[in-house]
Amino acid sequence: MHDPRLPTTGSGRLPGSAAGRTWAVRLGALAALLAAAALPHFVSNQFYMHMANLALLNAIFTMSLGLIAAVGQLSLGHAAFAATGAYISALGALHLKLPPLLGIAASGLATALVAAILGKILLRLRGVYFVLVTFLAGQVVTLVALNWESVTRGANGLVGIPPISVLGYSLGARAQFYYFALAAFVGVFILLRALMRSQYGRAFRSIAENIELAESSGIDASRYQVIAFAIGSGIAGAAGAVMAHYIRYVSPDTFTFHESVAYITMLVVGGRQTLTGAVLGAAFLTPLPELLRGFVSMQHIIYGAVLVSVLIFLPGGLASIGHRIAKMTRGGRPRP
Repeated sequence: MHDPRLPTTGSGRLPGSAAGRTWAVRLGALAALLAAAALPHFVSNQFYMHMANLALLNAIFTMSLGLIAAVGQLSLGHAAFAATGAYISALGALHLKLPPLLGIAASGLATALVAAILGKILLRLRGVYFVLVTFLAGQVVTLVALNWESVTRGANGLVGIPPISVLGYSLGARAQFYYFALAAFVGVFILLRALMRSQYGRAFRSIAENIELAESSGIDASRYQVIAFAIGSGIAGAAGAVMAHYIRYVSPDTFTFHESVAYITMLVVGGRQTLTGAVLGAAFLTPLPELLRGFVSMQHIIYGAVLVSVLIFLPGGLASIGHRIAKMTRGGRPRP
């Protein structure tokens, strides 16, 4: 079936321009995927591979946060679910000898369950109250990880976490892990894209636009918000577990309030209305601090100036660049 948001001709087919844009997007996505798959063959610098791995993981964190934002809520405790998943998988691997893949799956399910339970309570709050409560929840997780030394080893953290292995093949090297991270990223992207194109996605958008109107139309806003919160947090928990097995270490400083703010920044800069925006935001902001490392005294000033410039000149985020260029080439002026 075609996208119901696109017009059709009398025969039910997409108009030529719309069909052409659809094929252009698909071909562009395929080209980007092929280029990403070929990256390790052309990049031998291990630091660049590390940045690529972090960008893929940050894209997963940001996409999962975008799912929660899709129902009109903004979480400042997203990193707390990533930390929870990281500790669950790390402890399972170190003490129970669980295979990393099983630990990652268990982390995702456990954090999704915790989020669903918490969501029943927290999602009764809206706006700034929900933001503040998620911030406090994140601080609680950090304090528990710091002070429950008998389990988490406190500030020293958990070291020696085994790398991910698939069919007995270890993915400890950065280039090897890259393909696992790329597969995980593609899987999450496809999952969330399908979800947002389903009846759930339509309900999410209705709730974000006007929750009172959505409820008056028969949509159970509370139920859909809990679903989005649970799925988004579960993905974050699984991604946090993947991160722990990648860096082979986790401590209270691995996932803090600063990471939660970073994910929000990536989402806003990239464009919070689309999955592509989350990906572009992660790809742009993950390596940016390293690129500015040479400007020691001016690093934070330049970083802030770049972010402010994007927000001023591209209020729709980096994902809106293509739309603005298309409008300009057609002779129209893009909306600010």
